[in-house]
Amino acid sequence: MEWQRAFHLTRLHLEEIGGELPTEPGIVVHRGKDLGRWVRAQRLGWEKLTGVQQWMCEQVLGIEPVREDEKPKPRTSQAQKWAMHLTAARQL
Repeated sequence: MEWQRAFHLTRLHLEEIGGELPTEPGIVVHRGKDLGRWVRAQRLGWEKLTGVQQWMCEQVLGIEPVREDEKPKPRTSQAQKWAMHLTAARQL
């Protein structure tokens, strides 16, 4: 239900307002929904969308999956940070 609402609000933004597709969070908020945050989430989570949702995003809204060079770097876990610090300390 939430996905459909966000899709509909984004479509309204594009059709009624004639706006551009928001790609960054916080720039376009329509009826309390951050459209840029939603668009970004669809691009980053493309493989989690159903085939129909992917088609709707691509054909109706013009949303495409995120490219490899746009993907955020994976977070470093606390254990990985400790290991890096330990390695650095041992080199001193």
